[in-house]
Amino acid sequence: MQEIILHRTTPLNEAQKRAGAIFATIDGWDLPESFGDTLEEYQAARNGTAISDKSSNGRLRIKGKDALDLLNRLSTNKVIDLPRGKGVSTILTTNKGRIIDLLLVINMGEELLVITSPQTTPRVIEWLDLYTFGEDITVEDVTEETTLLSLMGPGASKFLGTDPAALPLYGMTQISIQDIQLPVIRTDALGTVSYDLLTTASQAEAVWDALIKAGAVAAGEEALNMVRVEQGVPRYGREMGEEFNPLEAGLNSSISFVKGCYIGQEVVLRLNTYKKVQKHLMGIAFEEGSPAIATHMEVEGKDVGVLTSVVDSPLLGHALALGYVRTSHAEPGQEVDVRIGDRLTRGRLIELPVVL
Repeated sequence: MQEIILHRTTPLNEAQKRAGAIFATIDGWDLPESFGDTLEEYQAARNGTAISDKSSNGRLRIKGKDALDLLNRLSTNKVIDLPRGKGVSTILTTNKGRIIDLLLVINMGEELLVITSPQTTPRVIEWLDLYTFGEDITVEDVTEETTLLSLMGPGASKFLGTDPAALPLYGMTQISIQDIQLPVIRTDALGTVSYDLLTTASQAEAVWDALIKAGAVAAGEEALNMVRVEQGVPRYGREMGEEFNPLEAGLNSSISFVKGCYIGQEVVLRLNTYKKVQKHLMGIAFEEGSPAIATHMEVEGKDVGVLTSVVDSPLLGHALALGYVRTSHAEPGQEVDVRIGDRLTRGRLIELPVVL
């Protein structure tokens, strides 16, 4: 198992300092929390064009004729016939159907690019190795030698010279920035239009600077988290992990219910077929106060769930949380009580994404 190094930095660290980044340690990485104006960064991501550094996400290069077959046997979605230039979102699950990680698998032609969550790369490599028995497959962690940038917002496609209608979700194409040829993948990672750009570590600053110069607004984790929660997108370490199953997290689009066997399939299919999912990820709006993460929700004094993420939502004008709510109470409009300090505050379950 690979050693986890705390306080890692990305190749864009110096460029971000020059842009006024305020850093925080997130998932073991020093990442920009903001660039001085969180609301401006949020508005760019929502209504204009924002650029962010996603280099903390793991990147694996997988080669060998059995690579797609192995991933197909280990994960929830159909991967086996993934064509070149296309991608798929799929989940590694344990024998008990719990989430190891949500992966993005892209067929680059001669190899697969697999993008993991920031803190899960060693676990993903370990899991793949555990189920490799003589197959023709090699797995290489290329996180340190590459960078991953995300360009998001309704104006993002114009910066890249791409037609968003022509590039499907998880589709890949090649573009040129500053005479640098690089792959771009449409990911819509936070539930809005977005493109991930893969560069070498040495190319990162030139690409970043060119997009900033063209008018993209650098966005930090605080603004991106606002968008994520408003869109109801789960994050590893908050709404995803081995204490949750994919159906609880609402990750049905990353599951094939008709493909062949995979690790954890029996549990996932049984939960889906017999409607046995015990809790669901929901949005909870609070018009007064802002509760803390891990605060429990109550209905008539009975514990019905727990909050996993909380932001001040610009769309709503007050606090918005994500949380897991017991199925018996997981309906939009349901009111719940949470404790803020020594008093109870009422929240209301809402549908996600937030649409006004």
